[in-house]
Amino acid sequence: MKEERIISALIGLVGACNNNLKTEDTDHVVIKALAFPILYKELDEQSISKMVNEIYSEKNVVAPGCVNCTAPCGNTSDYDMSRFYKAEEEIQKIKLKILLKCQNIAIYLYDNEQSKEKLQIDYEIFYKALSYFSFDIEKELLLELLEELESIYFSHT
Repeated sequence: MKEERIISALIGLVGACNNNLKTEDTDHVVIKALAFPILYKELDEQSISKMVNEIYSEKNVVAPGCVNCTAPCGNTSDYDMSRFYKAEEEIQKIKLKILLKCQNIAIYLYDNEQSKEKLQIDYEIFYKALSYFSFDIEKELLLELLEELESIYFSHT
């Protein structure tokens, strides 16, 4: 998965938002980062690094004390993607479907930025999905989230 570094950093930003207030730019950064791998099919190291740095910049604004913390708690750390690859194959497939749904919804939102108010999508669904992606969570909960994302996706396509 080319976008591993982006997803890993994005999960760290979501973790920062669990204990800190988002800025007015946080949702936009999350949407852009989710849409990025699909919008830019020719992902190269430079474009990936630029997106990751944008995520880090936002995370440092959301949780400024975490940058130089001498006792890191791990809440804002990048996600270790090896945990994803160690999960059961069925769980991996469901998590990838969740990620793809989030990316497709994010593309719609990114392309229709002027009408976000009309879309009535609670952006917290992205934070929930990315958190679920990072957790060792039961299959049933993942399937419920996937169903919720599919209902959002189909209502806006």
